[in-house]
Amino acid sequence: MIPKIYILDDDLTYARLLAANLGPVGRFRIDTFDRSEALLARLSEEPPDAVITDLVMPGPSGVEVTRRVRAADRHVPIFVLTGHADITTAVEALKAGANEYLTKPVNIDELTTLLARALAQRPLIAEGASLEQARGEQFSVRAFLGEDPKVEEVRAFVRRMAAIPRPTVLLLGESGTGKNLAARAIHYSSPHSRGRFVEINCSALPANLLEAELFGYKKGAFTDAREAKRGLIEVADGGTLFLDEIAELSAEFQAKLLNFLESRRFRRLGGTDEIEVGLRLITATNRDLEQVVQAGRFRADLYYRITVAATTLPPLREIKGDLPRFANHFRETFNREFKKRVESIDGAALEALEGWQWPGNVRELRNVIERAMIFSDAPTLQRSDLPTLGRLERVTRGGAAGTGGTEPRDDAIQVPKGLTLVEAEREYIRATLSEVDGNVQRAAEILGISRKNLWEKRKKYGLLETSADGDGPA
Repeated sequence: MIPKIYILDDDLTYARLLAANLGPVGRFRIDTFDRSEALLARLSEEPPDAVITDLVMPGPSGVEVTRRVRAADRHVPIFVLTGHADITTAVEALKAGANEYLTKPVNIDELTTLLARALAQRPLIAEGASLEQARGEQFSVRAFLGEDPKVEEVRAFVRRMAAIPRPTVLLLGESGTGKNLAARAIHYSSPHSRGRFVEINCSALPANLLEAELFGYKKGAFTDAREAKRGLIEVADGGTLFLDEIAELSAEFQAKLLNFLESRRFRRLGGTDEIEVGLRLITATNRDLEQVVQAGRFRADLYYRITVAATTLPPLREIKGDLPRFANHFRETFNREFKKRVESIDGAALEALEGWQWPGNVRELRNVIERAMIFSDAPTLQRSDLPTLGRLERVTRGGAAGTGGTEPRDDAIQVPKGLTLVEAEREYIRATLSEVDGNVQRAAEILGISRKNLWEKRKKYGLLETSADGDGPA
């Protein structure tokens, strides 16, 4: 059965654009709302399989919508969208029952990944498994695919850390290598985790908000502290606290975190009583933390404290022998999700994939296979189905990415220096359309966005005339 998704935003145009970008027609059944009351009234008539809601709106806010949706269905996935200025309120939505919050502008790849993951858990929950049990199935050591010795080293590390009651763990590696998966696998594979897995991105919050969210506060601790609130450290007591992007912490907060790690005690903001917790701390960063320490931007004593047990997750380019396994795993994943029967990946397509250096690692490969599966209806995924084929061809002809070559390629799209980001985007879209002779569908595939999203950008930048296949947004 096709999942039913409700999207709520007081800007109905934004809600509809978000719906259009969630995937091809038939992937989801999506209803959009611009009033909270309309969505809440629909709940009893036709319960959704997932809800995506804005945070700040006229009438009932996203927090109230989350609370009432959660009361109606304990397990329905709820995602809250918010601006950076409203992150404190977004955390309140998490406490009201939201699964995740994402800041605007929303990363569609991230949202679709989270949505697909949450929807995949619902059948397990419907059969009587708890949400923690469902996540335990999904985030086990078995989730790490591959036979390369470097992958097996990661699995062995996860098993060892899961067996220890409260280790302090540091996960290193480039973006997209699976640090989040490793952190969750350590938690959900451990017999010692009776509590929750609590994640926070250290780069998403300014230092003052991060301190309030981690340590909590007493009523009256500051102007907007109208009532006392538990911090995420308390919420994670008995479980796992995962601090992602730890290299981005301010110097002031690094000192406070070090003090907590030494004693496992803290005080809420405005409080005098010390609170002791027992939790597993996992940190992660995609930076070279030793270099950050040498540059004076990260405390050496904190570095030594969090590197009690550390491992580096390998980039995809170092485990290329497992690439076909990963690609076929994602093919099977999207076969189930899109209700398709693509049985294999053509050798030429695999050769093209193996010729790319994958700066975005496994996450990038997943996105490439997903986009290819959207446009493929044949029993075999062909090289022509790959949405980034033009870029891959340029790499294989001009040399592998990351080799340090500086010679410009004859077929590279040239964007002048000195442009603003808006001007650069307009110029790149114009150049891409010119390269494909105005073929909007092909340009959208190369740019990695939907045809409708491209149409909106062309309209915004006055590029609607540069099209060979009509100006419609469909």
